[in-house]
Amino acid sequence: MPSAARKLERPCSVYQRLRDLIIRGRLAPGVRVVEQDVAERLGVSRTPAREAIHRLFQDGFLIPTGIARRTELVVAPLTHDDMWDLYLVMASLEGRAALAIGDLDGAARRDLARTLKATQARFEKASRERKVDYDQMFELHNQFHDTFVRACRRPRIVALIDGVRQQVDRYEWVYAPLVGPDHGETFREHADIIAVVRSGSAKGVQRAVEANWEGGARRLARVIGSMGARGDW
Repeated sequence: MPSAARKLERPCSVYQRLRDLIIRGRLAPGVRVVEQDVAERLGVSRTPAREAIHRLFQDGFLIPTGIARRTELVVAPLTHDDMWDLYLVMASLEGRAALAIGDLDGAARRDLARTLKATQARFEKASRERKVDYDQMFELHNQFHDTFVRACRRPRIVALIDGVRQQVDRYEWVYAPLVGPDHGETFREHADIIAVVRSGSAKGVQRAVEANWEGGARRLARVIGSMGARGDW
């Protein structure tokens, strides 16, 4: 690979690796993120580490703390109010995308409903395993929503959802495993989405999608209320 390509690739790779550590809770809320430590942990020089940290700060994964010359960057907290804000934003964005369901013909809607149903079946099966693989459940849950959103063919909304989704993922990695073992409410909400996708009611899909995100927020709110927030803004 040409050296110029490596220079472009490395900061992006470092950003993604560091972001994934934050999303999956391996860099916990409130933990200091220091350039030298990141470089050593990821086996890179300080320049791509610095660029990754700056981008994570811009994207809201890191926040400043301290005063004057002692200001440092730490992993952003996970709080009840922030979770509600993010989930309601997702409800609004996916609900808006849902209105495009009315533009799909009957065959396309039925194909989408079948795909969603198959993904949902795998999601439910994963939840019933004796030893639940939460990584798999996380991926299948995201796949369900991604399949629906991308079928709506609203690239601007998809881009906005992709940005917010990364912040939502932090809450789901940390708190969602504590919602179970009964995921019946989520399953019923997904079944409602599939049913109205098949029917072709754009407003119905919008309501079902918004209800799913609002229900998810209520479920996580109960867990956060019980287990406590992680850090404070």
